[in-house]
Amino acid sequence: MRGTWPRSILRFGVTAGLSAAVVLLCTSTPARALASGDDYPYRGTVNRLDAFGFYTGYCASFAAWRLSQHGVRFQNATLRGPNGQTQFFGNAGDWDRNALAVGYVVDTHPTVGAIAIWHAGEDHAWSTGHAAYVAAVDAAGNATVEEYNWSALYAYDLRVARAPRYVHFSGQGPIAAPAPASPLFHTTHAVNERTGPGFGYAVVGILPAGASVRVGCQVRSASVVNGTAIWDRLTDGRYVTDFYVSTPAYATFSPGLARC
Repeated sequence: MRGTWPRSILRFGVTAGLSAAVVLLCTSTPARALASGDDYPYRGTVNRLDAFGFYTGYCASFAAWRLSQHGVRFQNATLRGPNGQTQFFGNAGDWDRNALAVGYVVDTHPTVGAIAIWHAGEDHAWSTGHAAYVAAVDAAGNATVEEYNWSALYAYDLRVARAPRYVHFSGQGPIAAPAPASPLFHTTHAVNERTGPGFGYAVVGILPAGASVRVGCQVRSASVVNGTAIWDRLTDGRYVTDFYVSTPAYATFSPGLARC
């Protein structure tokens, strides 16, 4: 427990354009706020329907408003995606699933303009999950996020965070040109796949020796394996130490591979 706000804040009501809907709104326990630059037009109001179909003062409303500044506009909490389908987005913790259903990309890599999503219980998010706007990303992959109703009840804050997933709304058209194929290599030994470039990140899989892998980019890490600090980000978003991958260079960046 990081503070004294209620474990959950529930509002039962009708979302515009729906009948007898029950909408649960995101909240969390407080963390230390680094608040600045609050330009949310609904600040100071709570539990009113905003222009996008979400309730003011909550994370989903702030995220939807920020997205609207970049051409992504919800109507009655419903959005048409790149595949031409529409989906009601509802609670913040459901946004990743609903975004996938209409053709948006959801992955573990933050980019400016993406929406960071936490499900219930993740990093102390409560039953309705949490959404935050990615305002900046540093070289280590840490996102600076803007949000409402996380560190302060019904209020704004700015913090550095690593979310479990990110929804990439901005800059996506209905038809995307295929990306050029990443170079194909293989593992020389069994190697752990991690969520980030280093030993401090969670292991999410194990690749056997001889597995084929495509390397999207390379990054220098503080975690050194047998003399090399280079880690490879695979095209599925997972990281492995470069020591166990058949890239052409050892202990340095390989020619022809991008840097993360």
